[in-house]
Amino acid sequence: MTFDFSKVGEQFQFNCTQCADCCSGDQTVLLNLYDLYKLARHLKLPNTQLLFEQKILFLKLDEENAVFRPQIRFKTKPLKFCPFLINEWTENNQIKGWCQLHPHAKPLVCALSPVGIRLDSRQDQLEFLLVPPTSNCPGLKEPVIQSLGKYLQPYKREIEWQTDFFNILEICKSKNWTAEDFKQELYTFPVLEPFEQILNQLRKNFEFA
Repeated sequence: MTFDFSKVGEQFQFNCTQCADCCSGDQTVLLNLYDLYKLARHLKLPNTQLLFEQKILFLKLDEENAVFRPQIRFKTKPLKFCPFLINEWTENNQIKGWCQLHPHAKPLVCALSPVGIRLDSRQDQLEFLLVPPTSNCPGLKEPVIQSLGKYLQPYKREIEWQTDFFNILEICKSKNWTAEDFKQELYTFPVLEPFEQILNQLRKNFEFA
Protein backbone atom coordinates (compact mmCIF):
# COMPACT_ATOMS: atom_id res chain seq x y z
CA MET A 1 0.00 0.00 0.00
CA THR A 2 1.40 3.38 -0.98
CA PHE A 3 0.83 6.44 1.17
CA ASP A 4 1.13 9.97 -0.17
CA PHE A 5 2.80 12.28 2.30
CA SER A 6 3.70 15.88 1.62
CA LYS A 7 7.29 17.07 1.61
CA VAL A 8 8.40 18.90 4.73
CA GLY A 9 9.05 22.58 4.30
CA GLU A 10 11.99 24.36 5.88
CA GLN A 11 9.68 25.03 8.82
CA PHE A 12 7.01 22.81 10.32
CA GLN A 13 4.88 22.75 13.45
CA PHE A 14 5.56 20.01 16.00
CA ASN A 15 6.47 19.37 19.61
CA CYS A 16 6.31 15.90 21.17
CA THR A 17 3.88 15.71 24.10
CA GLN A 18 4.99 12.20 25.14
CA CYS A 19 1.47 10.86 24.71
CA ALA A 20 2.99 7.50 23.58
CA ASP A 21 0.27 6.95 20.97
CA CYS A 22 2.95 6.33 18.33
CA CYS A 23 4.49 3.66 20.59
CA SER A 24 1.33 1.57 20.84
CA GLY A 25 -1.42 0.00 18.79
CA ASP A 26 -0.75 -1.03 15.21
CA GLN A 27 2.30 1.17 14.73
CA THR A 28 5.20 -0.14 12.64
CA VAL A 29 8.75 0.58 13.79
CA LEU A 30 11.11 -0.43 10.98
CA LEU A 31 14.84 -0.42 11.67
CA ASN A 32 17.90 0.24 9.55
CA LEU A 33 21.35 -1.32 9.92
CA TYR A 34 22.63 1.20 12.44
CA ASP A 35 19.44 0.78 14.49
CA LEU A 36 20.23 -2.94 14.73
CA TYR A 37 23.76 -2.12 15.82
CA LYS A 38 22.62 0.37 18.48
CA LEU A 39 19.93 -1.92 19.83
CA ALA A 40 22.20 -4.94 20.14
CA ARG A 41 24.85 -2.91 21.96
CA HIS A 42 22.23 -1.35 24.24
CA LEU A 43 21.03 -4.82 25.21
CA LYS A 44 24.64 -6.01 25.57
CA LEU A 45 24.28 -8.63 22.86
CA PRO A 46 27.40 -9.61 20.87
CA ASN A 47 25.60 -9.77 17.53
CA THR A 48 22.37 -8.73 15.85
CA GLN A 49 21.22 -12.29 15.18
CA LEU A 50 20.20 -12.59 18.84
CA LEU A 51 17.70 -9.76 18.34
CA PHE A 52 15.76 -12.14 16.12
CA GLU A 53 16.42 -15.29 18.14
CA GLN A 54 15.15 -13.58 21.29
CA LYS A 55 12.07 -12.42 19.35
CA ILE A 56 12.76 -8.75 19.95
CA LEU A 57 12.59 -8.21 16.20
CA PHE A 58 11.07 -9.96 13.22
CA LEU A 59 11.30 -9.41 9.47
CA LYS A 60 8.42 -7.72 7.71
CA LEU A 61 7.91 -7.86 3.97
CA ASP A 62 7.83 -4.48 2.26
CA GLU A 63 5.53 -5.60 -0.54
CA GLU A 64 5.93 -2.41 -2.57
CA ASN A 65 9.71 -2.81 -2.78
CA ALA A 66 9.93 -6.61 -2.44
CA VAL A 67 12.42 -6.49 0.43
CA PHE A 68 12.32 -7.58 4.07
CA ARG A 69 12.85 -5.01 6.82
CA PRO A 70 13.53 -5.55 10.55
CA GLN A 71 10.61 -4.51 12.74
CA ILE A 72 10.26 -4.24 16.53
CA ARG A 73 7.91 -6.90 17.88
CA PHE A 74 5.27 -5.15 19.99
CA LYS A 75 3.90 -6.74 23.14
CA THR A 76 0.27 -7.78 22.78
CA LYS A 77 -0.98 -8.15 26.37
CA PRO A 78 -2.86 -6.42 27.86
CA LEU A 79 -2.51 -3.98 24.94
CA LYS A 80 -0.24 -3.67 21.91
CA PHE A 81 2.76 -1.48 22.68
CA CYS A 82 6.48 -1.19 22.07
CA PRO A 83 8.50 -3.30 24.54
CA PHE A 84 10.76 -0.31 25.17
CA LEU A 85 7.89 1.98 26.23
CA ILE A 86 7.48 2.98 29.86
CA ASN A 87 4.24 4.74 30.84
CA GLU A 88 4.18 6.87 33.99
CA TRP A 89 1.53 8.95 35.67
CA THR A 90 2.35 12.61 36.17
CA GLU A 91 1.32 14.75 39.11
CA ASN A 92 -1.54 16.03 36.94
CA ASN A 93 -2.85 12.48 36.46
CA GLN A 94 -1.71 12.34 32.86
CA ILE A 95 0.13 9.47 31.24
CA LYS A 96 3.58 10.24 29.88
CA GLY A 97 5.44 7.81 27.66
CA TRP A 98 9.17 7.30 28.07
CA CYS A 99 11.39 5.45 25.61
CA GLN A 100 14.00 3.20 27.21
CA LEU A 101 16.14 3.60 24.09
CA HIS A 102 16.18 7.40 24.23
CA PRO A 103 18.41 9.04 23.22
CA HIS A 104 21.43 6.95 22.15
CA ALA A 105 19.76 3.70 21.01
CA LYS A 106 16.53 5.14 19.69
CA PRO A 107 15.60 4.02 16.15
CA LEU A 108 16.06 6.75 13.57
CA VAL A 109 12.43 6.53 12.46
CA CYS A 110 11.35 7.34 16.02
CA ALA A 111 13.96 10.04 16.62
CA LEU A 112 13.02 11.92 13.43
CA SER A 113 9.24 11.59 13.75
CA PRO A 114 7.15 13.27 12.32
CA VAL A 115 9.81 13.64 9.59
CA GLY A 116 9.99 10.58 7.39
CA ILE A 117 12.69 9.67 4.86
CA ARG A 118 12.18 8.20 1.42
CA LEU A 119 14.78 7.48 -1.24
CA ASP A 120 13.97 8.75 -4.71
CA SER A 121 15.92 6.13 -6.63
CA ARG A 122 15.45 7.96 -9.94
CA GLN A 123 17.07 11.12 -8.59
CA ASP A 124 19.31 9.19 -6.17
CA GLN A 125 18.44 11.54 -3.34
CA LEU A 126 16.48 11.54 -0.12
CA GLU A 127 13.09 13.15 0.31
CA PHE A 128 11.92 14.38 3.70
CA LEU A 129 8.20 13.94 4.25
CA LEU A 130 5.74 14.98 6.93
CA VAL A 131 4.47 11.67 8.31
CA PRO A 132 1.96 12.14 11.17
CA PRO A 133 2.92 9.64 13.93
CA THR A 134 -0.80 8.96 14.46
CA SER A 135 -3.97 10.30 12.89
CA ASN A 136 -4.60 12.60 15.85
CA CYS A 137 -1.05 13.30 17.01
CA PRO A 138 -1.29 16.13 19.58
CA GLY A 139 2.31 17.11 18.90
CA LEU A 140 1.35 18.41 15.45
CA LYS A 141 -1.03 20.85 17.13
CA GLU A 142 1.55 22.28 19.50
CA PRO A 143 2.44 25.94 18.71
CA VAL A 144 6.14 25.20 18.26
CA ILE A 145 7.84 25.88 14.94
CA GLN A 146 10.71 23.60 14.03
CA SER A 147 13.46 24.33 11.52
CA LEU A 148 14.01 21.28 9.34
CA GLY A 149 17.77 21.88 9.07
CA LYS A 150 18.22 22.13 12.84
CA TYR A 151 15.84 19.22 13.43
CA LEU A 152 17.89 16.93 11.21
CA GLN A 153 21.37 18.16 12.19
CA PRO A 154 21.93 15.85 15.21
CA TYR A 155 21.20 12.86 12.96
CA LYS A 156 23.23 13.91 9.93
CA ARG A 157 25.57 10.92 10.05
CA GLU A 158 22.74 8.46 10.72
CA ILE A 159 20.83 9.86 7.76
CA GLU A 160 23.89 9.28 5.56
CA TRP A 161 23.98 5.67 6.77
CA GLN A 162 20.27 5.41 6.08
CA THR A 163 21.03 6.37 2.48
CA ASP A 164 23.58 3.54 2.27
CA PHE A 165 20.99 1.17 3.68
CA PHE A 166 18.39 2.22 1.12
CA ASN A 167 20.95 1.76 -1.66
CA ILE A 168 21.74 -1.75 -0.42
CA LEU A 169 18.03 -2.57 -0.39
CA GLU A 170 17.79 -1.37 -3.99
CA ILE A 171 20.47 -3.91 -4.90
CA CYS A 172 18.67 -6.62 -2.92
CA LYS A 173 15.47 -6.17 -4.93
CA SER A 174 16.87 -8.19 -7.82
CA LYS A 175 18.07 -11.10 -5.69
CA ASN A 176 14.70 -12.74 -4.96
CA TRP A 177 15.83 -13.42 -1.42
CA THR A 178 13.72 -15.09 1.23
CA ALA A 179 13.35 -13.60 4.71
CA GLU A 180 16.06 -15.97 5.94
CA ASP A 181 18.38 -14.81 3.16
CA PHE A 182 17.90 -11.19 4.21
CA LYS A 183 18.51 -12.09 7.83
CA GLN A 184 21.74 -13.97 7.18
CA GLU A 185 23.22 -11.86 4.37
CA LEU A 186 22.27 -8.37 5.56
CA TYR A 187 20.89 -8.20 9.07
CA THR A 188 23.26 -10.50 10.96
CA PHE A 189 26.60 -9.11 12.05
CA PRO A 190 28.75 -8.72 15.21
CA VAL A 191 28.57 -5.41 17.03
CA LEU A 192 31.89 -5.42 18.88
CA GLU A 193 33.66 -3.33 16.23
CA PRO A 194 32.85 0.23 15.10
CA PHE A 195 29.77 0.46 12.87
CA GLU A 196 31.75 2.17 10.11
CA GLN A 197 33.81 -1.00 9.67
CA ILE A 198 30.67 -3.12 9.44
CA LEU A 199 29.12 -0.77 6.91
CA ASN A 200 32.28 -0.63 4.82
CA GLN A 201 32.30 -4.42 4.61
CA LEU A 202 28.66 -4.43 3.55
CA ARG A 203 29.45 -1.84 0.89
CA LYS A 204 32.12 -4.21 -0.47
CA ASN A 205 29.76 -7.19 -0.27
CA PHE A 206 27.14 -5.34 -2.27
CA GLU A 207 29.67 -3.81 -4.64
CA PHE A 208 29.09 -0.10 -4.31
CA ALA A 209 31.32 2.68 -3.06
